Amino acid sequence: MSKPIRSMLLLGAAAHLSILPLAATVPVVLAQANLPAPYVSRAFDAVVLPIDESVRSAFALNAADSGVLVLAVAPDGVAAQNGVEPGEIIHQVKGKDIATPIELDEVVYFWLTQQVSDFSVDYYRAGVLSSSDVIITLELYEAALDVAAVSNWTSWSYEGFSYEEYTVEYSEEIVETYEESETTIEETVTSEEFSSELEEDSQEDEASDESEEAASDDADADDGAADDGDEADDGGEDDGADDGDGGEEE
Repeated sequence: MSKPIRSMLLLGAAAHLSILPLAATVPVVLAQANLPAPYVSRAFDAVVLPIDESVRSAFALNAADSGVLVLAVAPDGVAAQNGVEPGEIIHQVKGKDIATPIELDEVVYFWLTQQVSDFSVDYYRAGVLSSSDVIITLELYEAALDVAAVSNWTSWSYEGFSYEEYTVEYSEEIVETYEESETTIEETVTSEEFSSELEEDSQEDEASDESEEAASDDADADDGAADDGDEADDGGEDDGADDGDGGEEE
């Protein structure tokens, strides 16, 4: 084989091999490129995403899941200390439906200004809706986060998704959004419309909790009454058996 022809074949083979890994990574790169920018929550010390069609598709989320997706949590941060895990979807905080990442901080900060630090949180974990109480103090909320290091936080491990590459790509935007969000949050929580909406949602949430507790108490009372009735029936049968035995002995 002549030297020029062999060189051409080798170059062609090298080109073919170099294309294979690139083609394999194209879907991953495209999926990450289509995702919205991440948001760092001051309240939860977590990186979260709004759930739009690109997020729902990239992470195969259930159609019924609504809220914001927790992508990563700071080690020893609020989310981590309260059992909030990457991959969960925060659906509601203190009765307020969460539709955008910044709403997490707006809702929490508003109630912190009202001296409230105990927050009921509804979330989806593997498609199942659950709830828990999360403790967030004003001191924890105001603690500065090293947002330049979010790529090292505990992240959701999902096949085909590189959290580190994704956050590095958005590193400048992450810092800018974090700095700008403080002013936006302050302006939102001081508006009368926002405060009225949150107070109404909170009252409805408390009424719902009280209704559920009352229903649970009624169910427990019914079970107790049924048990008492069974015990009374058993006692009557025993007495009757005893009397019968006595008559036979006489």
